[in-house]
Amino acid sequence: MKNVNSRNRTGFTLVELLVVIAIIGILVALLLPAVQAAREAARRSQCMNNLNQFAKAMLNYENTYKGFPPSAHAWTPPQCNELYDMPGQVGNPMNGCGPGGWYDGHGWYSLIGAFIEETGWTSLINFKISFSHATGKINANDPYDHYKARTTLLDIHRCPSDIGLQRNEWDSNTWARTRTNYVANAGNTVYGQYNINLGSTPIRGGGGPFRGGKKTPTKEITDGLSNTVLMSEILVIRELSAGEGGGAAGWGGPFADTNTALGGQIFTGLNPPNSGAQDGVARFIPAVQSVFFEQGIPYPCLITQTGGCGVSPASARGQGVPPDEIADLATRMQWFTARSKHPGGVNASRADGSVDFVSNDIDQFVWNALTSAAGEETINP
Repeated sequence: MKNVNSRNRTGFTLVELLVVIAIIGILVALLLPAVQAAREAARRSQCMNNLNQFAKAMLNYENTYKGFPPSAHAWTPPQCNELYDMPGQVGNPMNGCGPGGWYDGHGWYSLIGAFIEETGWTSLINFKISFSHATGKINANDPYDHYKARTTLLDIHRCPSDIGLQRNEWDSNTWARTRTNYVANAGNTVYGQYNINLGSTPIRGGGGPFRGGKKTPTKEITDGLSNTVLMSEILVIRELSAGEGGGAAGWGGPFADTNTALGGQIFTGLNPPNSGAQDGVARFIPAVQSVFFEQGIPYPCLITQTGGCGVSPASARGQGVPPDEIADLATRMQWFTARSKHPGGVNASRADGSVDFVSNDIDQFVWNALTSAAGEETINP
């Protein structure tokens, strides 16, 4: 008689299926961090490549014009009146600062366009007209279109680890522009590169490779090109709506606002990379704090003309604070910290063209020294 229990099984039992699923789950859990790490390594490599391209562009600009480009093309109202004309008023020295002021003019962002192989984009820009002007045209037949230039999304300005290029006031011909991920080094203190008091602690400004209203020749970077940071990264905040506390059409303040000279086109070494300390921002901060918190950025403090944020010039007319800068001191007292989404630090280029990764754990003195151009500090390896 045939034993019915000897029949061959043709499938898996429930227990066997559960064991197989558990093994697959364990393998996925083990492999996922490695996959994510590989993806981040690729993103970081792309980011470093972007900074490398910028470094080459800056060095080519320096070789052509005998200095790195100014962080702000014009630094004072008299200077922007010399540089810029308002459309229809060519040669009128009293109308160059429009539409808002010297800080609405060109920064390094537009000045190096031809050196990042964006000649078509650069042809849209009239460097005799403020970059915030809607068209940049003097005559109707001029080829310039500042609105189109400011709203063109240049991929070289995007770090793939962050949330992407963000828009500001997109419906405004005058103010529309983008937030981008790469910023120039304005020294170890604040935008104006002044000697400052941080609370009761004095910090001597050592200058930077980018400064307002003038080019910086490499011979003036006396700390050494390999010892001076050229550019680094910054995190953007996403596009705001008016209902979220933004400006009339979505402006969220100067943070990472690279296109003009309001301060967002620079970083300083006052605080180490990805610091938990606040940045100091002048003029406007959106009321909705979540746009900063969702990026892991401390909500900035607001600098006013009379002070704020616990930082002040070393004296009312101290080194680097001439009388014609006192009138708009708040803008020049801003500072922005180098930040990125890369785990553990930021990518940064140096004035010799090299690019490396800087840890969040870098010694504060070393970072302060690396971000000065002529501070005469000794950096021990």
